[in-house]
Amino acid sequence: MKMDLNVILRDQLVERRQKLEVASQTTKENPDIVRLIGEVDSALKRMDDGSYGLCEVCHEPIETDRLIADPLARFCIDHLTVSQQRALEDDLQLAAKIQKGLLPKPNLHFGSWKVSYHYQPSGMVSGDYCDLLTSENKDLYFVLGDVSGKGVAASMLMAHLHAMFRTLVSFELPLGKIMERASRIFCESTLPTQYATLVIGKAQSTGDIEICNPRHLPYLVVS
Repeated sequence: MKMDLNVILRDQLVERRQKLEVASQTTKENPDIVRLIGEVDSALKRMDDGSYGLCEVCHEPIETDRLIADPLARFCIDHLTVSQQRALEDDLQLAAKIQKGLLPKPNLHFGSWKVSYHYQPSGMVSGDYCDLLTSENKDLYFVLGDVSGKGVAASMLMAHLHAMFRTLVSFELPLGKIMERASRIFCESTLPTQYATLVIGKAQSTGDIEICNPRHLPYLVVS
């Protein structure tokens, strides 16, 4: 695991412990709070001795996206209990359902434009971002992107991008300005180790297409 991620997770754990301490002082002794404080202390101790992020059974690295989602994780997916595996499967199914609901309608017709796409994640959920947006000026915006990582953590970032671009496109700014603001918001609201590549385009009612591509795969125009 990268050192900078360890530093970020340590800060999260320290902050979590401080909040738990405040909660323990304002309420009667709660066994759940005491247990959580103990788990945070144990995670901080593992960071100090260098065993943090390793499964306590096989001593192999725990999946990075799971550690980002839960810094207290102590076991890799292969060594979760049956109930934990079932809970994880339920979370994945719910995340997949939510992600599917965020996708644009297939075979979209908008003005003189006809759009089709195929979306197939490698797992139940992914960080692949695909969206089609329309504006009051009768322009059709399309966005394709890929978020770093995989699994639930990546799908959460994909949902974050979905909400962000739908808000920014409504202001009908130039594509460069949309990307500039999206980059700033994304950097301010995610971990330094997380990133995304994107391409955004605007298909105008006149038939012209404008594309802004910051570091994503090259686009292909076929006529």
